[in-house]
Amino acid sequence: MIYKSGFTLIESIIVMVIIAIAMISLTTLLFPQISRSADPNYQVRASALGQSLMSQILARGFDQESDFDGDVIRCSSTDVGAPNCSGSTGSSLTLGSDTGEVAPNYNDVDDYIGCWEPGGAGSCNDLDLIVQSSSSTYKNFNVVITVAYDNTNFTDWSMKLITLTITASNQTPITFRAFRGNY
Repeated sequence: MIYKSGFTLIESIIVMVIIAIAMISLTTLLFPQISRSADPNYQVRASALGQSLMSQILARGFDQESDFDGDVIRCSSTDVGAPNCSGSTGSSLTLGSDTGEVAPNYNDVDDYIGCWEPGGAGSCNDLDLIVQSSSSTYKNFNVVITVAYDNTNFTDWSMKLITLTITASNQTPITFRAFRGNY
């Protein structure tokens, strides 16, 4: 008697069931990880951008009314003879960039208030604060910067809270906060 080699119908069905179980495992366990594999790269780039922007902002003066020559006069709501700080009670200046001022000429922290994107998409300013080329590695990044007095902890207008919120496409926003003191 001659036996023919090959698979029986039962063996073929068992192999198909095993392959189906393997494919289900791959689609539920492995493939979702692929979409999350870009998260660490995004977080590192967003952190680098946030630290760079925050360093640049904190290097500026406290307020437009501050004396940038290093003299002892500073803006204040309590010091006699000192001008009131921008945005404080009694000041004619508001927080934000001064008339005609552009990013390279910003001299105080509240000048940076606003929305920033590469190329100035939509109603945002151009994110050329750090990167000066069109081949930016921050193409899909959006930065929102707010600056406000921290009057909950300091009642004398001596501290500004700077908040940077960085987002990119469908990633979780990353927020940086820092204080700039009036000293």
